[in-house]
Order: sequence, then structure tokens, then C-alpha cells
Amino acid sequence: MSLRTSAAIASCKATYTVMRKLGRTARAMPGKVALVVDRNIIAKLSRGHKNIVITGTNGKTTTTHIVQQAVINTYGTAAYDPSSTNLEQGIATTLCLDSSLGGKRGSDWAVIECDEGASKTILPAMHPQVLVVTNLYRDQVDRYTSWTTARDYIITAAKASPETVLVLDADCQVTASIADAVPNKVVWFGLECPVYEEGIADFDEHVECVECGAELEFGLRTFAHLGTYTCPSCGRTHHAADVACTAIADQSEKSCTLTLRIDGEEHEVEANIRAGYDVYNAVAAVAGLLTTGMSKEDVFRALAHFTHAAHRFEIFDIDGTRTRLLLMKNTAGCNQLINMLQQEGEPPERLVCLLGAEIMDGITTDWIQDVRWEKICGPSTQVIVGGPKYEDMRDRLLRAGVDERNIRVQRDYAELVRDLAAIGEPVTVIANCSTIEALRLELVKKYQPVDYWSE
Repeated sequence: MSLRTSAAIASCKATYTVMRKLGRTARAMPGKVALVVDRNIIAKLSRGHKNIVITGTNGKTTTTHIVQQAVINTYGTAAYDPSSTNLEQGIATTLCLDSSLGGKRGSDWAVIECDEGASKTILPAMHPQVLVVTNLYRDQVDRYTSWTTARDYIITAAKASPETVLVLDADCQVTASIADAVPNKVVWFGLECPVYEEGIADFDEHVECVECGAELEFGLRTFAHLGTYTCPSCGRTHHAADVACTAIADQSEKSCTLTLRIDGEEHEVEANIRAGYDVYNAVAAVAGLLTTGMSKEDVFRALAHFTHAAHRFEIFDIDGTRTRLLLMKNTAGCNQLINMLQQEGEPPERLVCLLGAEIMDGITTDWIQDVRWEKICGPSTQVIVGGPKYEDMRDRLLRAGVDERNIRVQRDYAELVRDLAAIGEPVTVIANCSTIEALRLELVKKYQPVDYWSE
């Protein structure tokens, strides 16, 4: 290992130590420093190791956490980032922290969540054994000018790492079209059963064929643009899934039983996830793990004992106010949160809606206009809005029918925590990346999250 590489690792570790002592998460800056010292640090620390990378618009954090928990449970250790910092600098931090100053990695495996745009840099550097692509939606229009922009980044990445096996969502026509442009082996996953019994919030949008622009026809449509599709014009059609969920049973607030068909054989699998959009994440993780060579028994065991990442269904007891944090990222993902809330029965009586526009969020907020807030909001819903873009959030909720007298603004996160403590009734927080992190930083100063999955 060169002196430059050792210096990059040392610089990363030193920066990380200082930032942690200052109370910072320290996942991006240490890697940024390392990359300045050695631009090829990711490639050098990936050589000779087993790497699985997960990317996609929605679900990559949950899918990554299922995968990393399975890898750690089975093999004992893995390099991964619990904070889901998924750009190049965060990935550099993850690999440096797993390495000695001499460049010897502590883990045979790295489980890496990767931003779609960053994939074109990360895949050629890491040459992972497996790349899982969860789905590709219209997302962050300031970064991706069309819903095929991210796909094209992944195509470029896959071409530069042709030995990587691609695990693709058969139900997402944009993701599936990657296979047409690359030489890589492909493993397909998907759903062959409805995800929700009722209450789908986004079925009224039509879906245009990514090839010719004609409107797709669906045999089964799960949500958004996902499902078993056919184009009546050019003939583009859905791929059969190698790993498919064929039934969802025993649905509870925290778990369900999935029937998974793998290589033609069906298995009933306990899953410590809510039924709904997380089923796609679970099936994607199963397909990715099996593709690495992990046994079915180890994969199923991990799924049964999975625990979510921070911000995903995390609950805080704030002096008697049960406060649930839900992360929204884009129109399709937020509509699935609304579907989930509808499935619970009565809509939430008290909401906190926080909206920011940092780089991690996407700097435009137009996407909230197409979220079906009307499905969970009414004149009597009590709402606190906050975040830098609170005015956009407030205006949208007023149009959704919330009485103006029932909306108030709280931009200070410490004050918001005190406001929550005074409510004394259950509250649902729906917030995007920057605002949910800011609120959580205030919460953990005094309160610890409740272990939702063991309640």
C-alpha cells in the first residue's frame, strides 16, 4: 500500500474522530478529505473484497440495511454506513474506517448504498459482485432532467463493470430497460400480488412506455408505474421474475408473511417489515443476497429479524407524546406513506410536516403538489409545518382542505420538540431528509428512540 493511500486513511480517521467529538455525524467530510489525498482510495480499498452495491430512487436504504444485517449475521462483519451517506465521499469514509493505516480491510464484505448519479463513479472503482437496482422514478428534477437520466448513469456504470451481476426490478420498466443496453448478467425480482387491499393514492397517473411513448397497459399494477406491463404499440413487455413475491399474509403493523417463489419453488418467509412498499425492498434484498451465494436459510433468517434504519418508522416518547418519524423523499414514495397511513384505518389527527430543499432533498419542492395529501387531511386535522420551505408545505395542505386555523408554523426544531411534549397525544411526523435529520438531532439530546419493532 502506497504512502499516499496510508495518508488518506489516516486523514479520514483523524477527521472522523474530531468531528465525532464535536457531535457531528462525520460520514461525508472524512471521506472528502481522504479523496483529496488519494483520488483512487475507493478502488484501492475495494480490491480483493466482496462488494454488493444497492442503488435506486426509492427503497435503497431499507434494502441496504436488510442486506448488511444478513451479511453481518452470516459472516460476522461488513463495511457499511449506518447513516446512509451514499455519495462518493460517504463511501470513501466507510471503506477507510474499515481499514488499518496500512490499508488492510477489517471486513471481507462491503455493503454499499449508492446514489444513482454516483453509480457511474462507484461501480468502475469497486467492481462489485452484485448491483441491486430497486426502482427508478421521476425524482429530484434539479439533478435528473428526465426519469431516464439516472438510468443512463447506471448503464454507464454497468458497462464499466461488466462482471457485476445486475439485480433488477422486473416491475419497473425504466429499471428493466437497463438490461437492453449492457452486457451484464441479470437477475430479476418482482411482485405477482397486490400490495394494498385498497386506498392506492397514485393509480390515476398514466404511464408512458420508455421506448416509444405509448401508454402502457397493466395486468397487475402495484403502485406508481410498477407492475406487469405491456406496451400495445412497440410490444415492450414485463420480464418474468427469478425471485417473486406471490402472496402477502398475516399483515400486522410491524410484520407480515411473504410467499416467495425462487427458481420455481415457493417458500413462506416471515418478514419483520410492514406490508406495502417495503415488500419490494425485501424481495430486492432477497434476490441480491441469493445472487451473492448466501443460502436461503441465512437470507430468510435475516428478513425475519430485520430492524429498520433511523428515520424509518422510528418512534420517540416525548414526555408522553408518541411521535412517529416518517421519511418522505419524492412524490411516489410519499404517496406510499399515505397509502400506509390509510391502511391503518383512521387518518392521523395530528401531523407535523417538515419540508427542506437542501442538496440531499432536491432543491425544488414542486413534487409535493402531486402527493395525495387529501387522502389523510381534512378540515379538522391539526398540523404543525416547519423547515425552510414551510410556506410551500402550508399552502399545499391548505389546498388539501386543512382549515387555516388548524395549521401553525414552528421553524425552530428545539421549540418543536417542546411543542410535541406538550401535546400528549400521538403525532405523525412526515419530513424530508434534511428536516428529519435536524429534528432527530434535537430529539436525541434528551430522548432515545423507542424500539418500535420489539414493542
